[in-house]
Amino acid sequence: MIVKKLAVPLINGKILQQAERCYIATAAISEDGFDFINSRLPAKCKIDIVTGLDEPTSPNILRRIWRNYQGRVTLNIYTRNVLHANVYIFDLPFRQSVAFVGSGTFSLEGIKDHEEIFFRISDQKEIESLKSWFTGYFEFADPLSESLVEEYSLLYPDWRLRLTRTADEKKQFIALNTSGFSWDAIKFKTLYFKKEDYLTFTNTKAPFDTPELLTERTAVQNKLLQIHETLKKHAATLKLYADENSPASSLLPTAHEGHKLRSLALTYGRSERERGAIAPGTTVADVMNIQTGITQNTVYIQLSPGRAGSGREDRLHIEKQMYYPEYRTILFQLLKDLGPEYTLEIAGEKRAANSFTNEDALWSFTKSDLWQHYPFTLTRSFAPADPAIGNDTIITTLTRELDRLITIYRHLQAQL
Repeated sequence: MIVKKLAVPLINGKILQQAERCYIATAAISEDGFDFINSRLPAKCKIDIVTGLDEPTSPNILRRIWRNYQGRVTLNIYTRNVLHANVYIFDLPFRQSVAFVGSGTFSLEGIKDHEEIFFRISDQKEIESLKSWFTGYFEFADPLSESLVEEYSLLYPDWRLRLTRTADEKKQFIALNTSGFSWDAIKFKTLYFKKEDYLTFTNTKAPFDTPELLTERTAVQNKLLQIHETLKKHAATLKLYADENSPASSLLPTAHEGHKLRSLALTYGRSERERGAIAPGTTVADVMNIQTGITQNTVYIQLSPGRAGSGREDRLHIEKQMYYPEYRTILFQLLKDLGPEYTLEIAGEKRAANSFTNEDALWSFTKSDLWQHYPFTLTRSFAPADPAIGNDTIITTLTRELDRLITIYRHLQAQL
């Protein structure tokens, strides 16, 4: 029997509720996937898991299993080859078993959210064959250990960030090349940024530095500087300041992530005196800031406590303050008020700003931040054809969004 969403038979068929033992081979594990199944199993049900580390498995879930579930969950890491199989076997009462073989990993996406396919197996001889297959991998895998988790934790962030950026590039490619998108269908006459401004940041141009590209990038930079001349006075009333010698980001690919120039932006934040109190020579972009810029297919405004490897003081401050219920409650409400237009990204995970069910769900999400490895951003993007970024509206739009973000900017720095 073909099953599209594994969650359906597991819950509606009461498989998890009745399970006496589970055997899971999977390419990857996520915390929410583990919690989805584990929280629904009887307390006496034991789980044997074998997985590789070829797809992103957060070290947090490995650490949780090692610390909290020894004796109930046995997790082994298969390292002899790439393990890409996804098999779920459940022993049920009266010596019955059921198994599912398919494409979904041991994650919420694999179990219920993504477009996966599984085949349900009820024949007991076939299931015994599957158990023998499982045992072959499980017994030749390495047991989970604390030292393994700690070593893996050092490698995971860079790997995860690369995968996240690859996924972003794929989404950008799809947005620009499918779903009927056409540059020629956009009436750029009334819009501030034109087609050629966006095309300055295409993938084919991003790594290179030629006189022709410098001319293109300078033209876009000049448009940003025109915005700055109008916007800086209002920003100053909010106590937001740019580096006046270089309010816009560099035109050189070597100054950007991965040595690829994918965007240009204006950055506003603390004054030079305030930054100097944190660390001499600190730039606006090194600490909490609000940025507005242009990419290959969007104009954006973004609040960022720090890029990958920066914003240490601000981000550790946020981490500390989140232990105070009042601080969490205020931040939760401020994000909720922003609505779904804003996206919060922490540790490579992205959530709509208003998607958190309560303050503790938000707190749990922010706990994954690692300032040494990941950016921390709150972003709203505007499509090229959006009237909000027209010739006559872009300053009004950016001013309005600055006014919305400044409250969160100040709260993130607040001391309780």
